[in-house]
Amino acid sequence: MDVRAVIFDLDGTLVGAPTPFSEIKERLRERLLEMGIEENLLGDLTPMYETLLKVSEKTGIDFERLHSIQVELETERMRESFLFEGALDVLEYLRGKGVKIGLVTRSSRKAAEFALEKNGIAEYFDSIVAREDVQPEELKPNPGQILKALSELNVPPEKAIAVGDHGYDVLASRKAGTLSVLVTGHDSGRMSFSVEAEPDFEVSDLRGLKGLFERLFSTYVVVPAYNEERTLPAVLNDLLRYFRREEIVVVNDGSRDRTREIAESYGVHVLNHLVNRGLGGALGTGIAFAVRRGAELIITFDADGQHLLSDALRVMRPVAEGKADFAVGSRLKGDTSEMPFVKKFGNFVLDAITAIFARKYVSDSQSGLRCLNRECASKIRITCDRYAVSSEIIIEAAKHGCRIVEVPIKAVYTEYSMKKGTNVLEGVKIALNLLFDKLR
Repeated sequence: MDVRAVIFDLDGTLVGAPTPFSEIKERLRERLLEMGIEENLLGDLTPMYETLLKVSEKTGIDFERLHSIQVELETERMRESFLFEGALDVLEYLRGKGVKIGLVTRSSRKAAEFALEKNGIAEYFDSIVAREDVQPEELKPNPGQILKALSELNVPPEKAIAVGDHGYDVLASRKAGTLSVLVTGHDSGRMSFSVEAEPDFEVSDLRGLKGLFERLFSTYVVVPAYNEERTLPAVLNDLLRYFRREEIVVVNDGSRDRTREIAESYGVHVLNHLVNRGLGGALGTGIAFAVRRGAELIITFDADGQHLLSDALRVMRPVAEGKADFAVGSRLKGDTSEMPFVKKFGNFVLDAITAIFARKYVSDSQSGLRCLNRECASKIRITCDRYAVSSEIIIEAAKHGCRIVEVPIKAVYTEYSMKKGTNVLEGVKIALNLLFDKLR
């Protein structure tokens, strides 16, 4: 993937501390009550910084005087802070990859810089955005801090990943337009309230984060293409939002139109078949090429505009997280409102036939949106040149013990894409090809 910057949250993500935030809140409450501030003005002090702004406004007490107490308590807490296991490894890995590293925190700058210096990681960050660096309404879960960091790093949102341990981090990432990773296994340092938000990726700890990055940074997209000059430019423009040119492999399967010229103009890898070998031949060529190039993840993505980039990221997720070896985007488990009945019925029949040979039922065996890890891709032997390959890949993956999961995706159909893919006659051919192949 084309990741040029990673922006970390600090407390609960990179560092923790024995003192929980709930205790800091109680100490702050005690100090404020000692100042004569009425209890009903404090509420539950969630979040603390914004509560102090409201107290200052209602009481006329100088905000900096109130805020200095919170900064003092935060900094004192950071005197006992510690790095989570794997933090140095992941920072070193990113630096070795030439990735810019930012830090976005709701902590004060004084407490954040103290924690970074104490734990020996200050040198890794190219940008630090603390809460004082933006207006209060721009703080996480709003995107202002991330957008400021991206501006300082000179990286567009789609080329960045935000990493945090709280729903606020995920919401801010989504609003800013970056991808997000949620670290779920860190309790020490996490904010004392929770917010539900769905990240793009999830890991339990920073050791898992390094593994995730290793897979994401070595992801290839295989795009089989036969006479796709009409749709290929839009597909490639979409893929280039998140993937590097050298990670995209267009297999020009003997096209008679301008497919080859268009693909080459984008600077992606273009593999050419002199004659049309069919979908199976194109996928076999593309997957084998990606494996030889050292791909850790391989996505297959149709060239006719049927797939959404957002769905490709969802299909990637379980394989990138190491929870599966092979993920299939299932249109039957997603929104099927645009899927014609004949397609649904044909898929059902082919799914049943595939299940017989694979001994595993996959609800959308003919889906062209897949993600395989290196180990699974290396075991699969593609012998079917044409559309039977979709069933063959599942049968091969199941035979070799690959962990297979399905991910709901949207079925996208246009008048153009409806002319592509399998029809009733093609479905019969697929069934016969599978039968003859297995009886040989």
